[in-house]
Amino acid sequence: MLPALNEEGSIGEVIDDIPFSALRDKGYDAVAVVIDGNSIDKTQEIARKKGARVIVQQGKGKGLGVRQALALCHPGDGETPASDERPVSCEGFTAMRDAKYLIMLDADGTYPPEHILDIMEALEKGADVVMGSRFLGTIAEGAMTKLNQFGNTVLSDIASLLYQQRCTDLCTGMWGFNAKALEVLELDSRHFELEAELFAESSKKGLDIVEVPIAYLPRKGETKLVPLQAGFAILDKLLERRFFNAAGDLEMKTAKRSEKSPSPAPFQLL
Repeated sequence: MLPALNEEGSIGEVIDDIPFSALRDKGYDAVAVVIDGNSIDKTQEIARKKGARVIVQQGKGKGLGVRQALALCHPGDGETPASDERPVSCEGFTAMRDAKYLIMLDADGTYPPEHILDIMEALEKGADVVMGSRFLGTIAEGAMTKLNQFGNTVLSDIASLLYQQRCTDLCTGMWGFNAKALEVLELDSRHFELEAELFAESSKKGLDIVEVPIAYLPRKGETKLVPLQAGFAILDKLLERRFFNAAGDLEMKTAKRSEKSPSPAPFQLL
């Protein structure tokens, strides 16, 4: 699963580098699904030419797009997803629904797809959630600013303390999940606080979290991250999820939303 927004310069290479052949040799039917945040460049066109399915999210924000995609893994018994959980179009519905394992990595070329095999190995050994840690692996020169390195280290230490679960790279964009994790994770992130919520929810749900070392490369194209703004949002999400129940929060929000508006029409599968 590749979250993307205006990544025409890297999306094709990322898809090409996914180790499909090695995954087939292990007995997996692997499918690339791009979660597109309404790109205005050729991201969608290139992804389709490379054989990927494309889910076009509704609304803006990486967290929102990933939530909409994850909601497709367990659509329920005929239930219509809430309005902010429905993609605009959904070529990858079947692939998401039938997923036994799901690997997520950013589509900007910073996370080498070869590490998918390392994450799969950890999942096969029994991990529920796998985090690719750049700080346990290698960070190429120029790939991460000193400010971002410092902020990530501090936030990772805070997360480890709050949740009593070792975490060396809270803000990593490379994750792996098994079907159990996909079923129990309850999220409400809209932007770059997503990764913090994934870690917090996984910890609170008692899932087995494992970190594996990965490499991190300079990105292709402009970053969408505003470091200080994102840092405060991530810290806020860590505290929110530590001291408030995610499921209860989500149920309350859903109830309030239902009182304000009628049920939305089902989304169309293209």
